[in-house]
Amino acid sequence: DMSWKMVDRNSSDYIELKKAKVNFYKTPDAILKAQLDAWDKVIAKKAGENALFKKVLDSQKAFAERAVAWDNDYNTNFRMAYDRYFGKGAKKA
Repeated sequence: DMSWKMVDRNSSDYIELKKAKVNFYKTPDAILKAQLDAWDKVIAKKAGENALFKKVLDSQKAFAERAVAWDNDYNTNFRMAYDRYFGKGAKKA
């Protein structure tokens, strides 16, 4: 129930923000990788200092491993369908 409402709200707000000349940028993969590298250092230090931190971190990682594996295998990328119907060169009905 909440999933479609979130998509509806976010996509509608996105259109309004673009009308207001707000620019959107995709974070480059190199920056995302650097963030992950930095985060790995932080969590290694914190997990070594605090047993509760490590317990919570391990639980979160186990959840992420399971949930993202399912998401990667189950959900499809919509890019092909979007490009076909709405991208450059798309045939208008």
